[in-house]
Amino acid sequence: MQKISGILIKLLKQYGLEGKMLEYTMADKWEAIVGNTIASHTCPAGIRYKKLYILVDSPVWVQEMSFYKDELIEKVNNYFGKKIINDVYLKTGNILNGK
Repeated sequence: MQKISGILIKLLKQYGLEGKMLEYTMADKWEAIVGNTIASHTCPAGIRYKKLYILVDSPVWVQEMSFYKDELIEKVNNYFGKKIINDVYLKTGNILNGK
């Protein structure tokens, strides 16, 4: 007998959906990963080639967040328990954080 979680992980990898699952999890847990203040001004837009794309609600916050790129990388990788990103790209845009 195998655990259902193990079977699901194998299927996600087999069909190339593991990255999308990480993106959905990150979007859902964004506030827990980066904290309330950062989450209220940003939202993850996707991961491509180990680069995390983040939408930020104003140019001022883009500037502020640029000083914390290394910290963001560390927080995301620590949350998932493995190195899933190695760079961050910040862009001004409309954020949808459900609030």
